[in-house]
Amino acid sequence: SYVQAHPGVDFVLRTGTTAEMVERVLDRGLEGAFVCGPVVHPQLVSTPAFTEELALLSAPTERTLATALRRPDLRLVILRAGCSYRQRLEELLARRGVVGLRRLEFGTLEAILGAVAAGLGVTLMPRALIGPTWRGGRVRAHRLPASEARVQTMFVRRRDMLPSSALLAFQRHATRGQAR
Repeated sequence: SYVQAHPGVDFVLRTGTTAEMVERVLDRGLEGAFVCGPVVHPQLVSTPAFTEELALLSAPTERTLATALRRPDLRLVILRAGCSYRQRLEELLARRGVVGLRRLEFGTLEAILGAVAAGLGVTLMPRALIGPTWRGGRVRAHRLPASEARVQTMFVRRRDMLPSSALLAFQRHATRGQAR
């Protein structure tokens, strides 16, 4: 909808882990990025964009969070290092005494969802990303306590760069109606 509203703007969308996106903004490779918060860096301006609810995902046969985490062959199905959700998943499990798990790393969300659906392990993702997969019964989304489930997505940009009018318009457009 942004591209339709601003046809004169060249638009490039990149994806990556939080660490990669922050690094690209710091290196001036990107004007700005949406990343998992909090982000505190002296060279960045970090603005809350929206709040998301995280869910722990398991195979559909795992009826409860407790049974999903008690599997003897439990693995983490995750993105590469630098992913904030990966770090949060490891912290969440450590608080429950689940440590030292084997990891399966994938490069796309689709691959992660497929591996979880196949029963290869568990992952942590925003509910908004798993809508059709979860509603279709391919994975089970386990609710987490609010203190673990809520995550703030931030928009970051360099402090020493004046944002372009296109960037400001994109930021307004992307966060409009997103407060949850």
